Amino acid sequence: MSERLLLAMPAPGESQLHWLHWDVSSARAIDSGTLAVDESLAALGERFAALPCYVVVPGEWVSWQRVVLPKGGKVGLAALPYQLEEQLCSDLESLHLACGRIRANEACDVLVVERRHMDEWQAMLASSGLQIKAMLPDYAMLPSNVVLLDEQRATVHLDNAATALQSENLHSWWQLVAGDGASAALYCQRDMAPQAVFSEFSAPPETFNQRLEVIAALCRPWPINLLSGDYAAREESHSELRRLRWPLLLLLTLLGLHWLQLGLEVVDNRRQIDRYEQGMVAIYRDTFPGARVVNARSQMRSQLNALQGAASSDSEFLPWLERIARASKGGAALRIQQLNYDGKAIKLLVDAEDYGAVDSWVAALAKQGFAVSRGAFGQQDSGISGQLELREAAQ
Repeated sequence: MSERLLLAMPAPGESQLHWLHWDVSSARAIDSGTLAVDESLAALGERFAALPCYVVVPGEWVSWQRVVLPKGGKVGLAALPYQLEEQLCSDLESLHLACGRIRANEACDVLVVERRHMDEWQAMLASSGLQIKAMLPDYAMLPSNVVLLDEQRATVHLDNAATALQSENLHSWWQLVAGDGASAALYCQRDMAPQAVFSEFSAPPETFNQRLEVIAALCRPWPINLLSGDYAAREESHSELRRLRWPLLLLLTLLGLHWLQLGLEVVDNRRQIDRYEQGMVAIYRDTFPGARVVNARSQMRSQLNALQGAASSDSEFLPWLERIARASKGGAALRIQQLNYDGKAIKLLVDAEDYGAVDSWVAALAKQGFAVSRGAFGQQDSGISGQLELREAAQ
């Protein structure tokens, strides 16, 4: 189908919403109009019930964030709010987060909006009968490197930033975020003098009568939908489900039996994985007291990467750790409580059952090429505790 409907929600202080019936194949507007904010959309739904509808909301109400998560899928989705917690100034409970597919260690686009705005938009769309394909902020409907400017609002989508703001603030935002070297195609409202607002553009702008027509003509919607999670659209008609009810019930029963069998087979493995995860958390908390643990494995990897990056290119820290680990295999009677590295030596605080365990470990470290100096050892409740210093043995 080459036709679609665009529905623009009102910006703050506006009392009307705009709609546009657009023909994609001919790239022209078939019809357009406005409705009062408190007016029902039922008539619009009856007229355009067969058309896919994009709901465009003011971008100044929606924040675009980009995050990288160590894990994808449901695990990454569960960790997403905690990754954004420090960047957001609002209570997480009052925010709605919408994102695309989360893949491990890849940048993920996230749209953040207050739930009160989502409630308002959803209430306006309730019982409209429209086939809403997606709800997106205006900048998420545009291709990259585009600036859409009228007398009141500016909408910007660059490769590394996107926003909507008052036109008079565009110059300051561009200097802070885009920089002098950035360029973009400018679409300006007809009869407006853009140079008075934004003098950085040297090329003449494209002009328009209605901003929604520009969005429809350039339409490149992001693969994200604000109508997701708690705000996912629900189908009002379930006639097909009713007709297929018994076949679906039989299929679900068979699948349930299959999943039950698989669950019984892997339950022991899951318990062991849980024990490993708990052990990693305990190790991380012992190593970094007071730190908040979200994903112990990825956080430990980040700490090691930071240590490796902070050291010089000829650092021996990680190779030394490998040699210490080889010397420690099977040494259950000895535990490292603290480790300090200054680039030339490693100082260790260790607990052991007795002096024999320390002697055995020192001998193993010597085989790995270390010169070991002992500090003071004292008696503890369940063994001994003391210090060791490791240096590279003289050749």
